[in-house]
Amino acid sequence: MDKTLFNLHDLVLLLLAFECLAFSAFLLVSKNVKPLGHLLLAAFLVSHSLIALHELILWGSAFRHWVLSLSPNIFFSVNFAYFLDGPLLYLFVCSLVKADFSVQKKQLLHLLPAVIFLFYISGAYYALEPAAKAEQITSYQFTYSWHYLLFDTIAKLCRVIYLLLAFKLVSGALKASAPGKNLIQLSPEKSWIKYLLGAFFMVITWEALLTLIKVYGLFSPVNVRVFEILGISDYYFLFALINMLIFLTFKEITLGNVQAGAATISTTAANRAQTQENETEVKPKEPVNMDYVHSIEKAMTQQHVYRNPNISLERLAEQLSIPVKDLSSTINRHFQVNFYEYLNGYRINEAKQTLEREAASKRSITDIFYEAGFNSKSVYNTLFKKQFNTTPSQYRKQFQGQKTAAKNTTEK
Repeated sequence: MDKTLFNLHDLVLLLLAFECLAFSAFLLVSKNVKPLGHLLLAAFLVSHSLIALHELILWGSAFRHWVLSLSPNIFFSVNFAYFLDGPLLYLFVCSLVKADFSVQKKQLLHLLPAVIFLFYISGAYYALEPAAKAEQITSYQFTYSWHYLLFDTIAKLCRVIYLLLAFKLVSGALKASAPGKNLIQLSPEKSWIKYLLGAFFMVITWEALLTLIKVYGLFSPVNVRVFEILGISDYYFLFALINMLIFLTFKEITLGNVQAGAATISTTAANRAQTQENETEVKPKEPVNMDYVHSIEKAMTQQHVYRNPNISLERLAEQLSIPVKDLSSTINRHFQVNFYEYLNGYRINEAKQTLEREAASKRSITDIFYEAGFNSKSVYNTLFKKQFNTTPSQYRKQFQGQKTAAKNTTEK
């Protein structure tokens, strides 16, 4: 075979499609995440795999001609995936942050745009004769037709809206105050989900901009080079983001930090516990079980369970033989904080004591916050500065200065 079938840009799309399919298969067989969460994430990755294949088939410089020689019916056969990845990502985020979330019949309405598009593409393209289809593909006439661009624009704008909704949900769940509307509070360590969604939003907006420029091209000439630069850049941005998503999700699963799915936060038991807490807000409060309180304090002060960065509400409940909902309720009512705030309080205090005890040492701040149970330097610095109005390194310098000054005064 003396013809080049793939160039570098095509290989990026092909690799992206393979990675999405491979990791979705991993999620489906993994036992470390909850079924609904990883099922939705796997479906999202499959949709992105189909999108990458569609882009490769439609725009691959040499590959498209090879596909056309096989059958023109292959073109646009998976284009409906553009109407699916937005809803799937939104539903996946819902499974992370909404208590007792489940897919219901009414949520099938999210599939309506994809169904409408399938009817459209069947009549506008697949109803044509094979020779007419081949001509439409070769000349790009159908790809730049006003009716196809209309559906393409709707798909891209819908994706932007779904990303905004998902971003809003995660932002609400990350707030320090207890979220309302049955939202599960996410720990600060999970803020990477918000940043990753923000990056996806920028890439999806980039794709929407490219489509809008195509629409503008219906009325005024546009340099084809603009389409090439924007389109090819998008391939690499998306490739980097999907790989980041796969890496972070795999890391969370293998480290045991996630109980709700890839890049997820809690288990079904935790969801039920949060729902019970929301319901008890409007019911008369029962006395706090002081035996539970003593067990919790003992686990913190003697066993130092907070030093384990992978400790979760469910694991601590199992370790203390306390029902999850009772453990969560006891911490909230007796200590007046949520589970993560309670853990981080002990971690901050231990880090502070270590800084004071080893103020003159050369030990790194990173070693200290890891030892205290934190797994994120940014979270550690933020919480420390919030409580003591200074960074850990500044605090150590100030304490050492005060200690030296006090020593000099005593000697005099």
